[in-house]
Amino acid sequence: MYTDRLNDHSLLEEEYFYKKDRELIDKMHDAEYKKQELLARTAHYHKCGCCGHDMKETVHDDLQFLQCQHCENVQVSMEMLEVMSQGKKLKNLISELQIRKQVEEEEKASA
Repeated sequence: MYTDRLNDHSLLEEEYFYKKDRELIDKMHDAEYKKQELLARTAHYHKCGCCGHDMKETVHDDLQFLQCQHCENVQVSMEMLEVMSQGKKLKNLISELQIRKQVEEEEKASA
């Protein structure tokens, strides 16, 4: 009878410590996942999509964009394109790019 209580107590104790260990392991996995995710994001931050070299923030006529130090590729956000779109040609280009994107998405969805 006494040994039965000891066995029950040790099983409860083992279960308790198993749960605590599992929680610690899960926290460690979450922390490692967040660390790896941050490293992956920062590895590509301000890098050229064409050649992979660093891009530098450039300001021209109050417009900010990124320019590659190596191949001079320029990266502009859609918001900045809209600011730049004072002329109709650029507005038409933006509309055309948006239409192409929609068509590509529809083709992917139908495939």
